[in-house]
Amino acid sequence: MAPKPSSPVEQETREIANPSMAERRRDFVRLEIERAGMDLFAVRGYDPVTVQDIADAAGIGRRTFFRHFRSKEELLQAYDNRMVERALHSLQKRPANESAAEALCNALLKTAEMPSEQEPIALHRNKVLQEAGADKVLAGTAEVREAIISLIAERMGLDAESDQRPHVIVWSVFAAARASTRQWVA
Repeated sequence: MAPKPSSPVEQETREIANPSMAERRRDFVRLEIERAGMDLFAVRGYDPVTVQDIADAAGIGRRTFFRHFRSKEELLQAYDNRMVERALHSLQKRPANESAAEALCNALLKTAEMPSEQEPIALHRNKVLQEAGADKVLAGTAEVREAIISLIAERMGLDAESDQRPHVIVWSVFAAARASTRQWVA
């Protein structure tokens, strides 16, 4: 019998997929590269750090770096992208009786839950994102953002192509989440 996941994020991640050993190994390497990059950004700032610096710190070559990330900008956004993907999965599971805005807020709140020992890591990442100006970039990939907008439109009984209200709700809630994160970091 598998051990019970220790956090809501781990529980949700296990529910999303049951990855193969090769996928887990790829994810592990990707996370190690990301950690090395974020650590360097925290110490030296974003701009002075090169892809070679990140590769050296992670103990890999440049080619391996580029197998996992197209650029250091993509590496910087990887954490936010994962968070938004988890928010999408959480939104899909929200009760039908919640309003669109309430469901999205609750999905983002569930995604933000973490064990207290992980808070310093999240704080560190968010400081780096703010200092690099990356927290001004739209979170998540375009496909995931569009999927969230579609789910919100569906909850509202609207067509996202012809009605801007689902877009306004999604961007308003995302902006509120970003503002809340900035306040937490401060």
